Amino acid sequence: MNIRLAHPVWDWILAIAFFLFFPFAVLLGLYYPNVILEQGISHRIFYFHVPVAWVALYGPGISAVCAVIYLVTKSRIWDTLSLSANKISLLFAIGVLFSGPIWAYLAWGTPWDSTDARLNSFFVLVLSLVAYFLLRFLIVDHNKKYIFSAFLSLFCTVNAILTWGAIRWVDNPGNHPSSVLGKKGMDPDMRISFWAGILAYHLLFLVLYRLVYRLDKMQAIKEELQD
Repeated sequence: MNIRLAHPVWDWILAIAFFLFFPFAVLLGLYYPNVILEQGISHRIFYFHVPVAWVALYGPGISAVCAVIYLVTKSRIWDTLSLSANKISLLFAIGVLFSGPIWAYLAWGTPWDSTDARLNSFFVLVLSLVAYFLLRFLIVDHNKKYIFSAFLSLFCTVNAILTWGAIRWVDNPGNHPSSVLGKKGMDPDMRISFWAGILAYHLLFLVLYRLVYRLDKMQAIKEELQD
């Protein structure tokens, strides 16, 4: 387990970039872009909700890559990296579930549209992430725990891909808007605020990933010593 993600100097670089840019991006989304008249001030949630949702969908992919490497190498470090990515994915997914209904209620008149493909597929993703941690808690044998967790990480990634494609590959009957990348008409103020938010919350993901990984690594070392 004596493996590190990167040289410690990157901690300082990442921390400086985060503390300088993240508050700026949040305030930019709150005050700079014009709001959509039909939605009013609730449209500001867009600059939090969408970037957080992107990270929640990317996280399982990172976890799956680490899970595959674990299945090939059986090196515990990769299970730990996979576990840390899923923890942050679940955290961001919960943020999506809280912010989404607020925006939906103000924009659609209902907090949840049961006919919306994106909402339902994302909820399945959250359930699969919860199942991942429930499985790790219930399985006592460490080797079986790591193997089953790896396969469940792959399942979570499949759900993330289906969620990403829900408004691209199917005739979505719900209220969810089409992909923001497919819209050519975003005004400059909205586009700047949007991409600033995307970068800011990806920086937050990297900061949390390094911190959570170190905590999980210490726990893994503790388990190895007990064994």
